[in-house]
Amino acid sequence: MLQSFHLVILGSDTSVGQALTEQAQAQNVSLHAISFKDWDLSDAALTLKKVKELEASIVINCVMPSPFGTTAKMAKVLAQVCGELEVGLLQLSNNKVFTGQEGGLFKEEDQPYPQSQAGQDVLAVEEAVATCAQHLILRSGWMFSSQGEDDVTRLLSLAQEQQHLYLSDNKQLSPTSACDIAAVLLAMVQQVQFAELWGTYHYCSSEPTTLFKFSEVVVAEARQHQDVKVDEINSDASHEMNVLFAESSPKLACKKLLFTFGIKAKPWRPALSRIIKTRYTTA
Repeated sequence: MLQSFHLVILGSDTSVGQALTEQAQAQNVSLHAISFKDWDLSDAALTLKKVKELEASIVINCVMPSPFGTTAKMAKVLAQVCGELEVGLLQLSNNKVFTGQEGGLFKEEDQPYPQSQAGQDVLAVEEAVATCAQHLILRSGWMFSSQGEDDVTRLLSLAQEQQHLYLSDNKQLSPTSACDIAAVLLAMVQQVQFAELWGTYHYCSSEPTTLFKFSEVVVAEARQHQDVKVDEINSDASHEMNVLFAESSPKLACKKLLFTFGIKAKPWRPALSRIIKTRYTTA
């Protein structure tokens, strides 16, 4: 690796940011890891000063697009700053840009036309980032991690509180662990030093599933660490329990990432097993 290569990781307090920081440190990558609240990314002058002072080679923003995360205004500032300093910009995004669109499997070349406000917010951030000549956008699948509240923690709570679960076998998911996403981000920035590989890419796990099937695996893994109350999981798309969980997640085609970077999609089950073990051992 080039000696001058230096990462600035924004959002080190997010699940992906924390995993990315740990993985980069383990590989002795030169970096600065910055909490989302440590910078005002809407302040162009401050952001320019900080990125310049840190002598960043690439800025990786691990804070997902949302009104409470990375906004279009923040993304525009990052793109302007990185463009002016000729610094690479990598933005973590997600598949919400395709929410509400018909189609079984979306490729990077497919035109996003999100029907939800959340999807429109994500697309606005992507469009702002794309104004930076040296940019990477990584859209991820439905994400889970070992920290914070997500659908895995909700399933674990229900398994400990309810005797019967009623979950949809129609609600489509592409479970993807934060640790796997972090590994992909690190591999991308390590390669982009040596070739012009800028653009938009997709990554999600290699095993699409449903909420019902995913819950069966979560409960089975939980039983390895603790007695749980639930003794039956039923397939029921109409039950009100389903509203506790994310909507169906658009499926992403990941061949472009494989053909360009040589990064293969990983199955989600091994990562889920590690994450649930971590949640119980650190509780």
